[in-house]
Amino acid sequence: MKSKAFRHLVWLVASFALLLSLTPACTQTQAPPPTIPQVTQPPTPVAASENQSAKETITPPSGTAANEETWYPVVTFSGVINKSTDAFHIYGTEWHLKWTIDADNTETAVFKVAIYPKDEPFFARQTFSNDGDMNGTLDYFMSGVDKRDLFIKVTAQNLRQWTISIEDNAIAATSYPVQIYLIHYKGTVYPPNPKAGFCYERVEPDEYVVIKNLSNSYQDVTGWTLKNISKPSPTFKFPPYTMDPGEILRVYTDEYHEETGALTFYYGYGDIWSNDHSDIAVLYDAFGNEVSRKSYDVRPQINEGAQ
Repeated sequence: MKSKAFRHLVWLVASFALLLSLTPACTQTQAPPPTIPQVTQPPTPVAASENQSAKETITPPSGTAANEETWYPVVTFSGVINKSTDAFHIYGTEWHLKWTIDADNTETAVFKVAIYPKDEPFFARQTFSNDGDMNGTLDYFMSGVDKRDLFIKVTAQNLRQWTISIEDNAIAATSYPVQIYLIHYKGTVYPPNPKAGFCYERVEPDEYVVIKNLSNSYQDVTGWTLKNISKPSPTFKFPPYTMDPGEILRVYTDEYHEETGALTFYYGYGDIWSNDHSDIAVLYDAFGNEVSRKSYDVRPQINEGAQ
């Protein structure tokens, strides 16, 4: 009886030892990512393509910045009575508002405009009224901390029609030198691999978003954020970092790549970018202003069994 109990005890001890030996394989994690070094000396940019490496440089585009005196249409609003407009985005460093009214009597015509940040609807950034005029132009300058998504509240009385046109000095495609260039949305599904430290299925950890500095100058992206605005998803925040002229970065979903430093969401709960519909990636600067947005075309699934 004692021999049987002893053998049972030995079996329990051996099983516990085996469990301890397997536990580190399932719980081990990758080494914490190193801090991305801040660029201090300007290296010479090297021409490259996105397919060569996750963090490389491309030949910056030739040419000069857009002419500050060139104005690009943003949006036009019109109406007869009071109205709150849809939100619009200012891409440039300067913008202006042109307005006209059509009224039988300018002395009795009322046309008042209040400009609000989109996310601060009770804080008017600027107000003005027609004061007897039939048209006018207002010029504004955008600082780095200004909210760039705005809307307008119009108060109108005794008018046949009013019109407001918004223009700024940059177009969306070139207003910021740092742009989202590509979204690699369809990654690989990996089965559990305890020996490698992964005890669960990993769903598309190798997805990534390509971000490029299209300018000839260094761009500080410290504190910038990247997010999928099409569904609830995590937000990636850039560590202290300055992009080289023409540099390419990849932000992975859940993989650590030495060449990209710590540029990964470390999501761990599946994919971020959908495979069955087109999501929208948005890049914001450190002040929360939208810098770039991009979607992608989902390739149709081919039913091989039906062929």
